[in-house]
Amino acid sequence: MTDERWTSGDAELTNALRALYAAPSEESYWDALESRILAHIARGDDNGSWWSELAEMARPGLAAAAALIFAASLALVHSRQLEVSSAYASVISPTPATIEPATRAAAIGDGDAAIHVLISR
Repeated sequence: MTDERWTSGDAELTNALRALYAAPSEESYWDALESRILAHIARGDDNGSWWSELAEMARPGLAAAAALIFAASLALVHSRQLEVSSAYASVISPTPATIEPATRAAAIGDGDAAIHVLISR
């Protein structure tokens, strides 16, 4: 990040963060880092490849996926049973049809149809 693009007015905070995140300037740090890396390579601690870590998680992952599929299947079956029982109950005990719409339409009429009925009597 360059100073031209930095618009913050808090120069003290900026300088403190730069000092905190700056790379170590001591040569001993870099020598110790190099020796640790070379020691790690010499020991052969490389346990294969990056996918060896995934292989350890395969069994628990498959178990979790199976549990989720089982739970989803149970929820689907329960939903179907509720749907079927609701449909069965509506067929066995239907609600009586209301007469209000028919009587209301006859009482209000729709203009010409009401006049036609009155004249035809």
